[in-house]
Amino acid sequence: MSIKRVCFTGHRPEKIAGWSENPEAIERSVRAALAEEIVRCVADGAERFLCGMAPGFDLWAADELLRLRVEGGVGGDVELVAVVPHEGFSRTFDEASKALYEEVLAAASEVVMLSPHYYHQCYARRNRYLVDNADFVVAYYEGASGGTRQTIDYARKQGRGVVNLHQPTLFP
Repeated sequence: MSIKRVCFTGHRPEKIAGWSENPEAIERSVRAALAEEIVRCVADGAERFLCGMAPGFDLWAADELLRLRVEGGVGGDVELVAVVPHEGFSRTFDEASKALYEEVLAAASEVVMLSPHYYHQCYARRNRYLVDNADFVVAYYEGASGGTRQTIDYARKQGRGVVNLHQPTLFP
């Protein structure tokens, strides 16, 4: 499979099973799976990665891509696009997530700000933007309803390949 553009979608930390008991181990495990998948995507031709910038999976994915660029795990020309749903998006983040958000934003090849303010469907709009501008979706999905499920469903309707790192299988 040859892909050029990849987007990430996945759970915020508090929605990941076991997070409250062992957050460090879960983050380490998810990041390791992300790093492997990013390297695989680049080997398949991916040049551009889109991140929705939410705490948890999104920001971990962007951070792993940036780490791999610095350490030489992927080419330095691989782009990271920060897709921000609205101005002030990070206002409610905890301090660690806010700091990572700022680091990713500063290192992104491009920042796409979708709205100057929050409105009811701004996250759904961000998720559609991610899929519409990607050939392939890397997800972390444990089965709950919500934005990640909606993004995966939309991606499948649009004919995009989706890999779920929670249970590493390719959705049909």
